[in-house]
Amino acid sequence: MQVTKIPFAQTGSFANLFLDYVAERDSLRDFYSWSPKPAGFAAALKHRSFPDSHRQQLVAVLKEQYEGLEQSPLLQENIDLLGKKNTFTVTTGHQLNIFTGPLFFLYKIITTINICRELSRQHPDYHFVPVYWMGSEDHDLEEINHIFIDGQKYEWHTGQTGAVGRMQPAGLAELAAELPGRTAVFTEAYSKMPTLAAATRYYVNALLGDTGLVVLDPDHRQLKRQFWPVVQQELTGQVAYKEVEKQNKQLHDAGYKPHLNPREINLFYLDEGLRERIDKQGEFYVVNNTSLRFSEQEILALARQEPEKFSPNVILRPVYQETILPNLGYVGGPSELSYWLQFKKVFAALQVDFPVLMPRNFCLYLNKNAQRKIACLGLTVEDLFLPLLQLQKKYVKEHSAIDLNEARQAIEQAYAGVRNQAADIDITLVPHVEGRLKKHLADLDKIETKMIRAVKRQQQQAMQRLAWLKEYAFPGGIPQERYLNYLAIPEADFLDQVQQHTDPFDLRMHVLHSR
Repeated sequence: MQVTKIPFAQTGSFANLFLDYVAERDSLRDFYSWSPKPAGFAAALKHRSFPDSHRQQLVAVLKEQYEGLEQSPLLQENIDLLGKKNTFTVTTGHQLNIFTGPLFFLYKIITTINICRELSRQHPDYHFVPVYWMGSEDHDLEEINHIFIDGQKYEWHTGQTGAVGRMQPAGLAELAAELPGRTAVFTEAYSKMPTLAAATRYYVNALLGDTGLVVLDPDHRQLKRQFWPVVQQELTGQVAYKEVEKQNKQLHDAGYKPHLNPREINLFYLDEGLRERIDKQGEFYVVNNTSLRFSEQEILALARQEPEKFSPNVILRPVYQETILPNLGYVGGPSELSYWLQFKKVFAALQVDFPVLMPRNFCLYLNKNAQRKIACLGLTVEDLFLPLLQLQKKYVKEHSAIDLNEARQAIEQAYAGVRNQAADIDITLVPHVEGRLKKHLADLDKIETKMIRAVKRQQQQAMQRLAWLKEYAFPGGIPQERYLNYLAIPEADFLDQVQQHTDPFDLRMHVLHSR
């Protein structure tokens, strides 16, 4: 597999907030702790501490969650190493997409694995364990219940509600039978495992377990017990709301628009078939869309006795993660890292260490057909990131005799002489002359556009190929990695190839050329 790398700014695919973070602009320096570079991890390593009791609890929970599941020797070693004080994690989190969902889910995990490998090489006295944090408590089923393969949508229909990780995967093994590609591991996962969380661990372990990747389900009573102090502060002091509001104002003042607005209470009530927001109404705490209602004393007692019933929202989930993991860095996409930049004050107020915020690898996969079309059209991979009309215009200009630059220069020179004569006679005539110049240049642009359209009609096949390539790279206008599913990739060793040919610290777009 060959790789072409393109600076993020040249792709037109990223917001300024993300680009400024990657470039480490001074305007964002107050919103994170460590640089997204090896040096940033080295600095974080010197400051990160983690209670031994939490380590032992984490190891016990992981061994329980992996019980009965085949584990590689490296995975077993990594789980045991988490009990030692010189072991730290690098984590990525994601929803429980069926059949892996879009490719960027796998790119996130592979970035995390590769970071740990590089850190292990640089810091031989420490151990680094990659962790996939399953979004098992999320309840947005519509975001994860479908995939796209070769332009066709495959959807899982279920009437279940509540946290998706607790749902039974009924019907998914049958859906696997309709899919192309290497589906055996998914059929096994969805037919053998009792919940969607367990099935996701099964197939992720089958695909990437040999790398030592640890899959963690945070929906666990013992892990939630460690989160109790944060839950208590959130219920009684609305810490997250106050601190995120402060940081949002700072972001606004720095010229950025925050992605998230905090709620007064950033917790959900979690039960079988139920995940609903907790609100405070007067002196009582109520669970939305239910009849559940608690006094402060009652809800604090419940949180202490049944901590598994309290689920953090998108603002407190990162705090929960850093509370139960000896974590150094979080690997995420542009939106994720953008909202993490809103949280530093929350971490400080709750006295929780803030991790390195590491962008994941961004990839565009080019199959043989796409590569042939690119070569036939004489394009570069950078051209694929141009808007379609701009790409077509560029192609026509490069493959036709259309060149009106001399005409433009002649008109501008002629009008320069007219402008000078008009100015000598009456300076008020100059705006009129300049206006006529703009009109003539605009007329020339219209003529050029019509000429390009005529050439496009003559080069219809090339235009169709350009349109096909744009749809291939940006199906429906979105990046391929957010649409295309793993099962659409023909190479059996695709994940190994991505691991070998992507660099987690090379913050550029990776264009992957299939062999």
